[in-house]
Amino acid sequence: MIESTSTIFEGRWLRLEKRGKWEYVTRTNPGGAAVVIAVTPENNVLFVEQFRVPIQCQTLEFPAGLIGDSPDIAHEHAAITAARELEEETGWLPETIEYVHGGPSSAGMSTEFMHFFRASRLSRTGPGGGVPGENITVHQVPFAQAAQFVADKAAAGFAVDPKVYAGLYFLRFDTHGIELPSQWWL
Repeated sequence: MIESTSTIFEGRWLRLEKRGKWEYVTRTNPGGAAVVIAVTPENNVLFVEQFRVPIQCQTLEFPAGLIGDSPDIAHEHAAITAARELEEETGWLPETIEYVHGGPSSAGMSTEFMHFFRASRLSRTGPGGGVPGENITVHQVPFAQAAQFVADKAAAGFAVDPKVYAGLYFLRFDTHGIELPSQWWL
């Protein structure tokens, strides 16, 4: 027998629900979120840094955003969201967006799914920084130094999003563990 679901609270982006003993959060945008792994023509990995209110901490992340997070783009394809978010947050526009992998962000707490994309053949369009109020700092880190950069940020007290580690893996390997050509981003 499938237990019924009841709504405990509903906000703009999230709904707190209960099914049996389980309490969990449902994302009200059915598309989930797009995470973008991108390397510039100069072979720099793009990271973003910002203060996240829920954890009251500076974070290090890959560019990302909710899919269909406003009425005018409610049915936007995830790849379009990925390209748009990359440009908004970093000032780099990709010529190519490749779907890599998708999965739950926290299967025991939320219905949200994350969708990873690899962005390539980037061109600079502006400074980035996100939409007003996001206050995003863009980091362009040489590919060979990316892992050390992440470790240094963690040591400095930043909350490093675990998707960063997955993204560093996807810079070198596909979902089958096969190493990508060394110059896939050119």
